[in-house]
Amino acid sequence: MRKTIQIMACGLLASVLFAPVTARASEVPYEDIGKHWAKAAIVRGVKAGLFAAGAGIDRFYPEREMSRAEFLALMDRLYELGQLHLYPLTFLSEHEAYGFGEGFDEPYLPYADVDRLTWMYDPILRVSVLLERLYGPGAIQQVFPGKELHPNQPITREEAAKLLQMYTMGTDGEQAWQNISKTGWMDGRPEQKLKRGEAAVVADRLLASMQGDLLLPLLDYNGQKFPAIPEIQELFPMFAAYTNQLTKDEETFVQAVEAIRNHEDSEETFADLERLAGSTFDNQVGVHYYLSWNSGTTLADNLDQAFLAIDAYFADKIILPDTLRLLCANVYDIAVQMGAEDPAVYGQILERLGSYEPKVRQGSEEWQSLAVYLAALEVKSGKTEAALARYRSFADKKTEALLNAVYYLVETNRLDEAEKLLASPDISDAADAVQQLAQLLSQELAVLRQQPSLITDLAHTFKRMDNKDGYIARGEAVLRGFLLKYTQEVDQRERIGHTSGIFQSPQQLVLDKWESYTDLRKKLHYERDVERGVWEKSSIGEADFLYEWVPELSVAERAKLLHARYFKQSLGRYDVITEWIPGPALVEQVKNRSFKAGKVKQIPVFMNKYYIDRDTDLLVQRVWRYEEIYDTEEYVAFAGKETYSFPYEVHVRIPDEAVKGATR
Repeated sequence: MRKTIQIMACGLLASVLFAPVTARASEVPYEDIGKHWAKAAIVRGVKAGLFAAGAGIDRFYPEREMSRAEFLALMDRLYELGQLHLYPLTFLSEHEAYGFGEGFDEPYLPYADVDRLTWMYDPILRVSVLLERLYGPGAIQQVFPGKELHPNQPITREEAAKLLQMYTMGTDGEQAWQNISKTGWMDGRPEQKLKRGEAAVVADRLLASMQGDLLLPLLDYNGQKFPAIPEIQELFPMFAAYTNQLTKDEETFVQAVEAIRNHEDSEETFADLERLAGSTFDNQVGVHYYLSWNSGTTLADNLDQAFLAIDAYFADKIILPDTLRLLCANVYDIAVQMGAEDPAVYGQILERLGSYEPKVRQGSEEWQSLAVYLAALEVKSGKTEAALARYRSFADKKTEALLNAVYYLVETNRLDEAEKLLASPDISDAADAVQQLAQLLSQELAVLRQQPSLITDLAHTFKRMDNKDGYIARGEAVLRGFLLKYTQEVDQRERIGHTSGIFQSPQQLVLDKWESYTDLRKKLHYERDVERGVWEKSSIGEADFLYEWVPELSVAERAKLLHARYFKQSLGRYDVITEWIPGPALVEQVKNRSFKAGKVKQIPVFMNKYYIDRDTDLLVQRVWRYEEIYDTEEYVAFAGKETYSFPYEVHVRIPDEAVKGATR
């Protein structure tokens, strides 16, 4: 059985960054921080890879002002650790984020005083790419204007805040200092210089915040996030304490666990566990838990073993909420795998798991460990209201309960109830983690209240573009492994487009030319076969792929029919609107439609970013990332970027050689 229990994504963050560190003298990486107030943050930063330490580096200089270049390098390392938090807003793959682009052209820095051969060039370039993706062309110059960066100049707190704001839901770059001050990551006055020790503390606080959702916790762009369940930090426990003096059965069990943990299990491993299950061996919880991992048996058998582990837990009559949470997570994990083939099993498994509820005290920590999975199964069984009532009953105790409660209130169009829940005294008096999540959720509900105005703004931009006589689009993209670079001239009066460019096949190293004309009035497409030197004509019919069909819908239709969500950020001259369309909604909407590649089976990602000039309300750039899986098992990945210009006149005419010489 393939396990999919949610685990902490980054073991480094879980085990090093966020655990309290009491540094002994031998653990202090620099000789000048022993008595410094920021020592703990600096030590954690070194262990996280934020700061260099080791041979030849014996001082940190915590009271020295941090330069712009140093802080940008720190931001680069922070992004490397937390890029998953920003992915819904950047769409950046690791390849692109590290400054090589996803097409033919590499990005460059706009500053004359940052040499490509210096240590600082690459990290500053990567941050520049990141900022441009978030806020639009030339975004780094909204933080550091001019032709020179002055990289060795001390960075101010306000400049640092403009960079850090990418990790918040702040939407206006002009309010960056106020937004960052509210997070508690940095204090002081905006014009003050930031010292190295202070920067280490800022980074430490930001990394601590990365334990949860920093941005848009209610966003589920791929339809996989909800119902949200706890993260499991230890997937391979022993379920008992063992000394070096092991009995034969204990040694057999420990060896079996190690084999499963290291993916070295065999039929013999599970045969040994079966023998222990039929014996008087004390640790029956562990035996049955690991028997549920047997890939050589059916999922139904795995599920039975998972329930036997819970039976053994209650037979022991020892209250261990974390253990019960893991055992319930195991049941839920198997349920999700079985439910993918037969959704009816969710109700059956819910009934079995629910039979344990009378065995725990209502509201206790042990009950919460069980309740979060009962509620998740209720959602999967279509009993959303029952799940919502359960989540609300302990929303002040567990972040997962609060997150799910607010999400399903929003999904059922009850924003007022969600806001009332977040403002309730129980939440206000809850633990810090719950209060912090409540604050983020309140901010996101405010964003959701803005959806109608964002839809109107984006629709207005599209209308402005449609009303132009024409435009020129220049783009780079990756489509199904093909690299594309092109220029498209669009004459909107005549409804004719001309595209020319180059492309590279994944099977070839050479570049090929590409040219075509499109006549939308006559619904004809002319494409030049460069090798044969002839034009080929084809009719324009219905969309071949889903990504061609979605633009046929208006923004309002996307919001209503496809549950599209929008988020606007601003820094400098551009308003940037991000559009997410959840995969399940897309699949449902086109379930009766067949495309060239077949029927849509799954949509892991469907996202757009629109960069709008504030002065003209015109679209100046668009970035997209789509992934489509069809029932023919064809996988279509399409990502790219287009920039738009609007000359006074755009005239496009299809040449006679294309019309007269075209073959079908």
